[in-house]
Amino acid sequence: MKKSLIALAAVAATGAAFAQSSVQIDGVMDAGFQSIDYKGNKVNGFNGNGSTTSQINFRGVSDLGGGLKADFRVESDWNTVSNNANTGVKTTPISGQDGTLANGASFGNGEIRTGLAGGFGKVQFGAINNNTLIANLTGQPFGTAIGSGHGATLRSNASGTAVRADNSFQYISPVFSGFDVSYLQSNKQTKQVAGATNKSTSFSTALGAYDMNGTKEVSVSYTNGPLAARFTNLVEDTTQVGEATGTKFKTNTLGANYAFGDAKVFLWNQSIKADDNTQNSAGTTVSATYTMGATVLMAQAGSVKNKVSGKTSNIAAVGADYNLSKTTALYGRYESIKDNGGLVSSLSGFTAATDNVTRTRLGLGIRTAF
Repeated sequence: MKKSLIALAAVAATGAAFAQSSVQIDGVMDAGFQSIDYKGNKVNGFNGNGSTTSQINFRGVSDLGGGLKADFRVESDWNTVSNNANTGVKTTPISGQDGTLANGASFGNGEIRTGLAGGFGKVQFGAINNNTLIANLTGQPFGTAIGSGHGATLRSNASGTAVRADNSFQYISPVFSGFDVSYLQSNKQTKQVAGATNKSTSFSTALGAYDMNGTKEVSVSYTNGPLAARFTNLVEDTTQVGEATGTKFKTNTLGANYAFGDAKVFLWNQSIKADDNTQNSAGTTVSATYTMGATVLMAQAGSVKNKVSGKTSNIAAVGADYNLSKTTALYGRYESIKDNGGLVSSLSGFTAATDNVTRTRLGLGIRTAF
């Protein structure tokens, strides 16, 4: 259940004008049992985020009058099964443990943004979720959790490791007949390094991280009645970032879903291409959900072709939610990726067995929102 704190905030120090302001705290926690078989190397245990990303959000809106509003969001993604991961402190090795952090987290490590909205649309600054992530969420029902293939067959950037860029600006247009467009940009930051003649000197710790890629994204969205769709074009520029010359990656993503009665069908399509052809892939999945009272069933199947190697990776996933209330559910998720295309990155602590290309993940747990 969402909780709101309502207050009157002064706009001017004189107290002559006031704006109606509200702050809301919401979030979700997810944890349970997981079993992972990474190409022949297996591990079982208790983990979080089997069906969604555990997080706490602080959101605020100030009505400035005349249709103008200011808002903000501060998201923190928490590790629900490790205290030390959330403190950011490495533990002392005991009983054979290496003391490394598991999915380290800290306050404000998710999306952070603030901006103004009005008849002109919306302008915001921060570390903003890209619309490629939102297109992925539109095109299949598994989010970024087990079943989605997130970071492998499905990606929110070319490398599959990021869903947002620091030091970002975004403009979102008003909605016209169900359509809206948006533009996101984060400037590239590089630094001259001894012996690296291909580097520029444009770098500032205040304006971006060392060797940060340049990011530009255009998005078109349509939502009307039972149909929702989003197309994004994401360009990441790594030229003169790092020691190598660098390249540009273009990621095009289409996500759509259509609801009829108790069923909903989904379509996801994505292509990723580097201008030097070191990366070139294209994939499509189809998904569906069906609601029967408190139970929601879901399934996904599709493939992604690695055009560089000429080989294809296939994904299949099933899932179910049993809703105990409007905010709490028991869930099960299963995902299998037969990775002939070599899209699943190496995982720390896992050594793939010879000639085994299949990764499977199983998750059983509880998800509760507030």
